[in-house]
Amino acid sequence: MSTYEAAAFPVRQGPRVELKQLRAEEGGRLMELFAQPEVAPHIMLHRKNGPLRSQLDMLVYRMLQGSDPRALHSGIYVCGGQEMIGTVSLQSWNRHERTAVLGYMLDPVWWGQGLATEAVGLLLDYGRRELGLMRVEGRCRGGNIRSERVMLKNGLSLERILPMPGSSGDVMKVFTLLHK
Repeated sequence: MSTYEAAAFPVRQGPRVELKQLRAEEGGRLMELFAQPEVAPHIMLHRKNGPLRSQLDMLVYRMLQGSDPRALHSGIYVCGGQEMIGTVSLQSWNRHERTAVLGYMLDPVWWGQGLATEAVGLLLDYGRRELGLMRVEGRCRGGNIRSERVMLKNGLSLERILPMPGSSGDVMKVFTLLHK
């Protein structure tokens, strides 16, 4: 694979979830997930880059195209199910430095069942074994305890806490996973 070639994501299956490459027809479902009141506050976009709806449209387009050589997006499905229940991604993927930023979201209907933890574990294993990632960083807002637990259960460690740009008192927690 060349440095600038987009990577196709092969199906990965765990005990309860499977990860599959996103399909073009899932754009509406992605927008539904982004619009969930429990999910929307945790999507970290650059608020200065235009209206939120335009940014979300562009994000969905990029995720579905699968043509970004610096990102690998996958849909999360319950094993044997047809409906995407979330996404898990490696973003800002630097092949030379062997680093990436972890991103994920899950429909709140499925929260609290360990499915996000399993999906993240599948992607991190793929990243280490197949992509040779040596460092993965995950981020969440300070009050997002569920997301924090997903990362901790997958071996990431709290590295630092930063103030959230443009907020009064909110923070971003940064977690890392280092492979040797």
